Amino acid sequence: MSYLLFPGRHLVNTTFQEHYLKRVLTEPPAAIPGFVAGGAAFSKPPGEVVFAITSANQENSRFNPIPFHIRAVGVDRFARQLQKQTPFRYRVLGIPHYGHTKNFAAFTIKEIAYQSEHTIKLSPENCIILCSTPEVIRLYQELGFAVVSAELSVSQIHPATPIEIIREIGGQKQNWREGKLAGTQLAVSHISLFEDFPEVPQRIARLYQDPLTNQEGSLTETRNYSTYARGMNEIIRLKFLDIQKAIRSGRIVDEGCADGALLAEISREFPDSDLFGIDLSSEFASRFSERQRAGEFGGAYVHFFHRNLLDRIFEPESVDTTICNSTLHELWNYAEKEKTVLAYLSEKFRQLRPSGRLVIRDVVGPEHGEQEVLLWCSDADGQNHSAAEIAKHKDRSPEWLGKLSTRSRLFLFAHDFLGGQNSFSLKEESHQGKSCFRLTLQQTGEFLSKKDYADNWSSEMNEEFCFWSFSKWKQVLAEVGFKICENPNNVAEGSRVYINPWIVERRHTGHAEISDLQGQVLPWPPTNMVLVAEKPFH
Repeated sequence: MSYLLFPGRHLVNTTFQEHYLKRVLTEPPAAIPGFVAGGAAFSKPPGEVVFAITSANQENSRFNPIPFHIRAVGVDRFARQLQKQTPFRYRVLGIPHYGHTKNFAAFTIKEIAYQSEHTIKLSPENCIILCSTPEVIRLYQELGFAVVSAELSVSQIHPATPIEIIREIGGQKQNWREGKLAGTQLAVSHISLFEDFPEVPQRIARLYQDPLTNQEGSLTETRNYSTYARGMNEIIRLKFLDIQKAIRSGRIVDEGCADGALLAEISREFPDSDLFGIDLSSEFASRFSERQRAGEFGGAYVHFFHRNLLDRIFEPESVDTTICNSTLHELWNYAEKEKTVLAYLSEKFRQLRPSGRLVIRDVVGPEHGEQEVLLWCSDADGQNHSAAEIAKHKDRSPEWLGKLSTRSRLFLFAHDFLGGQNSFSLKEESHQGKSCFRLTLQQTGEFLSKKDYADNWSSEMNEEFCFWSFSKWKQVLAEVGFKICENPNNVAEGSRVYINPWIVERRHTGHAEISDLQGQVLPWPPTNMVLVAEKPFH
C-alpha cells in the first residue's frame, strides 16, 4: 500500500485542495505540479490518504478556533465528497500539539503508527507528503519524504489557504457567507458543515474579535503557566530526583503515570527520549492531555496509553527504562496480589532491552515484619475515644479524623484496615510508665504509613504497603531474571531503602514510639524504597 499523508490543522478545506487532491490520486506523481521527489521513486498515485489533523487537543484560540471533533467531521465530509469523483481509501487521525519543534514531522509519523496499532507505518518508501507550509515541508524532506506542495505549486493565481478563509470569517460581524473567499473558495463539504454547525463560524468571529485574547488563546504571553503550576507541586520534583540517576535514555515508560507530572520532569532532563505514559483512569487521561496541550513536556515526544497496566503494549526488548512510581502496591491491592505482581514483573522483563532498567519507587515493608514490638501512641495530640466508641462511630470525614489523637487513630486503624476484613484487637501493656500496644512490626509499619491520611482514609485502609520487605523485593526480582543494581559509591544510582526525614519529623516524632518487648527503643520502619533492576545480556 502507498500513502499520501496530508498533515495540517484542517480548519477548513478548500475547492483548490479538492481539485489538487483529485489530481494527486489519479495522475502519476511526476505529473503533479509542485512534486519534489524524495528518497524513493513513485510511478503510481497513492492508494490511501491519511488526514493527520494536527494540534487536535487545542481549541478556543485564533490559532485553533475549531474543536477537533468538528474538524474531523469536516475532513470526513470533504473526503466523501471527493470519493464521488475518484475511488480511494482514507483515514482521519488526530495529532497532539507539539509546539515549535524540529521533530514535528518525526513525531507525527510516530503518532500515526501508534494510533493505528502499527497498521500504518509511513516511510519515504511508501508515502508522499501533501503540504504547502515551507517550514513543515523542509522537516519531511529532511526525513527523505517526497512532497507535493499544493498551494505553493501555483505561481500565477494564488488560491486561498484555509487560514486566510478563517481570518475572513473571523472578521465578519454577522453572515460568514458574505466574505469573498468563503463564498467562492470554501469546499462544498465545509459550506454544509458550517450550515449544520452554525455555532462554529460564530465562535471563530468571537475569538478573532476579542481584544484580550492572543493568537494562542491566552491572556498574556509573559507568564509561564507550566512553571507557575510546577511551583505548587514540589513533591513530584523530589520523586524525580530520587530516581533520576537510574534512568536510561531512549524509550522511557512511566507505568501508572497519573496526570503525567513525573514525565514532565523527565522530559526536561531527557528531551531526546521517547516518553510513554500509561494509566487506566479517565480523569488522569484528561489531565495528561491538558499537560500535553499546555506544552509541559517541552520538545520531547510523548504518548499516552489509556490502558490497563496488565495489557501487553510494547514489543519484546523495545524499552530502555520502565518506571513504576507508587504503582506496584496498587497492583497488589486491586488485583490478585502476589500472582499479579509476579506476572507484571515478568512482562516488564520481556519488554526491556538487554541492559534496560526497571526503576521502582514505592512503599516497602520492614525486615522481620512478623516480629512483635510495642507501640506507644500519643493521647495528647488530639481528641481521645475508646476502642468501643471508635467501633460504633460511622463518620470518616476529614474534619472528624483530623481531630483524633494518634491513640484514637490506632483504634480506628485496627477496626478499618483492609475494609474491616482484617480487623484485629489491640492488647494494651504498660512499660516504663507508658501505655503501649503489642503489634507485629508489619502492622506497625502499616499504621504509621497511613495514620495521617485524613483526607482519604477509607481508600488508604484498602491498601497494604508493607507486604514485602526490601530483601524480599530483591529476591523476587532476581527470580524473575533481573540483576539488582547496587552502587555503594553513588547511592543515588543504585537500589536503596530509606526513611523519609520529613515524615519522621512531622508525623512520627512526639506522636508515636516503637520499642522491643524489653522496652528498648527501635528505629522507625522504612518509608520508601528505590529498586533499580537491570535486564542482563543473554
